[in-house]
Amino acid sequence: MKPFLGKHLALKMALLMALFSLIFLVNPCGAAVDASAEDNAYHYMKNVIDDQLYQEWWRFFVQDNETQIMLLYLLSDPDNISQSRKIEVQALAMQEGLPAAFGAHQSGGFGGDRRSPMLEIDGSGFSPQGESDLHVWGSVEGSAAGGEAISWDLTFQPLASPWFAVPVQAHLGHIAGDWIKWLVYMPSSQVRGSLTIGNKSLEILGKGYHDHAWGRFDLANIRMTTAWAAEPLDGFSLSLGEITGEQRLAFLWVEKEGKSIVFPQNRVKLTEIGSYLDNETGHAYPSTYRIEAESGEHKLNFTVNVLRTEATILDFKSPETSQTIFHQRSLLQGNLTSRSGEAYEFKEEGISTFWAAPPLPSRGEMDGESVISPNGALNLSAKNQSL
Repeated sequence: MKPFLGKHLALKMALLMALFSLIFLVNPCGAAVDASAEDNAYHYMKNVIDDQLYQEWWRFFVQDNETQIMLLYLLSDPDNISQSRKIEVQALAMQEGLPAAFGAHQSGGFGGDRRSPMLEIDGSGFSPQGESDLHVWGSVEGSAAGGEAISWDLTFQPLASPWFAVPVQAHLGHIAGDWIKWLVYMPSSQVRGSLTIGNKSLEILGKGYHDHAWGRFDLANIRMTTAWAAEPLDGFSLSLGEITGEQRLAFLWVEKEGKSIVFPQNRVKLTEIGSYLDNETGHAYPSTYRIEAESGEHKLNFTVNVLRTEATILDFKSPETSQTIFHQRSLLQGNLTSRSGEAYEFKEEGISTFWAAPPLPSRGEMDGESVISPNGALNLSAKNQSL
């Protein structure tokens, strides 16, 4: 049989590559794909066809005991073809027992490198530090009336390898020809540095997450759920994402003690249980998520219980609708089991997000209670729910 293998090796390899391509087209989130630092660089290139639909974001999350930080660096229609360009930095900080601090800065331009993870927007940005770390810094004015300025100077040190959650251009189905790619560059990391709100500075030493997505799609109308949690001492991290619309796109990845487990999207079931109405934005958001997933060797069942929610808004010019993002401090609790009988239980605080797409729900459609926001300033609402 050896001569047969040698004679037809090229043909067999071609068939194998075609099979892999077919698998990715059918299920673009079905296998782990390694990524490099260059993949985390910005990717915008003009095609003179649908450049107005180009979107690219980098998100950084920090969990440090009773402090959570969510950072967003966004490029939306960078050449302003639609006259609704957004080159923006957003920062949200939540501290136990205190009102949330939120700020945003919009710019007319940005600088970056297509070969390395480096971006700058008017004094806020990120760049490589050492062999694998990322230095993340910035400052924004407080967006609420009388709100305090927010600045940060952080270093993200990876504790898990990057992976492509969506490695190929996956069609979303909202508009013809739309697509997205999604890179989870740091599923788990150690974060150290400082956060300053007004004249008060905090030393940060916690755990973090960083992802990066880009493509050509309608950002204002996307409906998306993400969740993340990690326990570095156990070598555990979990990353979840789902976009729903005309087509569903989902990924779920777990790392445990150096072993990566990817759950195919057609074996990932996300159920929203209960909801709250944000009176300020008019949008509803889930109060609990239940996730059930299977791979060839593992089962994963867990819940995401929302503990606190803060709503921020990406404003677009009419006729585009605004995008409401609910940032959530959440408790992720569940178990991972294998066919061989191994089991791991986890109960970790993490961060989830819910990007609410129009149309706005009516009160009669809500199945949960109405929550009145105690903070009426500048599209920032604060709710606290207990388990």
